[in-house]
Amino acid sequence: MSQKINSFARQNACMSMKNRTLLLLLSYFLSMTATAGDGIGGVLVKIGDYIDKSTRSGIDSTYIIVPERPWQIALGNNINRTNYHLNAFYADDIDDAFWIEFKPQMDTGLGISAGASISYRGYGMGYQKSFSDNDNYSFTVRMCGSRYGLSFRVRGYDVSKMKTHTIVGVKDEGSSRFSQVEDENDLDLESPAKVRTLLLEGYYLFNGSRYSNTAVFDQSTQQVKSAGSLMAGFTWFKSSISYDKEEIFYLVNLMNDVGRSKQWQFAVGAGYAYNWVPLRQWMISLQAMPMVSLVNKIKSWSYDIDFPDLEEPQDDGKFTTSLIPREMETHKSHITLGGVVRGGIVYNHKRIFASITGQANTYGYTNGRNKVRMVDWYVNTALGFRF
Repeated sequence: MSQKINSFARQNACMSMKNRTLLLLLSYFLSMTATAGDGIGGVLVKIGDYIDKSTRSGIDSTYIIVPERPWQIALGNNINRTNYHLNAFYADDIDDAFWIEFKPQMDTGLGISAGASISYRGYGMGYQKSFSDNDNYSFTVRMCGSRYGLSFRVRGYDVSKMKTHTIVGVKDEGSSRFSQVEDENDLDLESPAKVRTLLLEGYYLFNGSRYSNTAVFDQSTQQVKSAGSLMAGFTWFKSSISYDKEEIFYLVNLMNDVGRSKQWQFAVGAGYAYNWVPLRQWMISLQAMPMVSLVNKIKSWSYDIDFPDLEEPQDDGKFTTSLIPREMETHKSHITLGGVVRGGIVYNHKRIFASITGQANTYGYTNGRNKVRMVDWYVNTALGFRF
């Protein structure tokens, strides 16, 4: 007992020392910032001044104007959809008598969500939650200047519906040719598959003095004269999909025993963006950027399926199928092509603005005849004001 008390005392003393150290560092930081300019308030003012200067720096006021009120708040509605195309191929390794190609397509259906966003001169965040039954949510943080932009988005959703396309090839007797049989079905999954994604995007504008990207997607600036720009960008994308549940063991079986996977991709590209201003308060924007993946790998978890003994049901009279973890494998993909397309329509009237914006992304992975392709798009409508 005394040993436990002494151990707890040592841990508590250690934590106290850490807390005191943190408090001393925090006090020192606050004293330094107070000396430099009225404490935390002074620091925030300096940060705001820096952002204001960087927003106006180098822009041509004939093409872009910066509203006097720096804050924007908006309420919005979002319509989105994601298709997950998988492809699993396996063949008879014994006498090459048959092969099977399974092409499931997981579709979230149209998701409808609502949310809000707040930003200061292109630096802000937003959150959206769905009304539909696919548990769709997204959280976005963005930082945009006159020539550059970064955005980070976390998104999650469930998939309960699925389309399957199965092709079976059977070798003709006495021949090297294969006869093919195809079958398509719609499945309602008893337990939804879980999909989670992380997306980090960045871009650089070569004509940031006349073309504004924030005028489209953030409304922290306003494009008043038509202009375009070449742009370079990158994406870092991570996704995970899991369906390793006993209720849908048949999906694991069809996917060559894979029940969970994670994908990482880093891609770079170049494209063009154009803002058309038919009237001073109206703007229509369109941009496209083809991309090439430089890093692309996938990690998959395989399972053994323990089918039930049909002669020995469980206590509730049901038969239970178990998934037993077997191994984890990592594969690198060949170079794949993808891209992003964005567009929008924006209306500005004094402190009020309204917008309809959209984006579509594609991501791919290939390893022999096993493939993954994801198509993700959304259309967002927003109404906001500046203050």
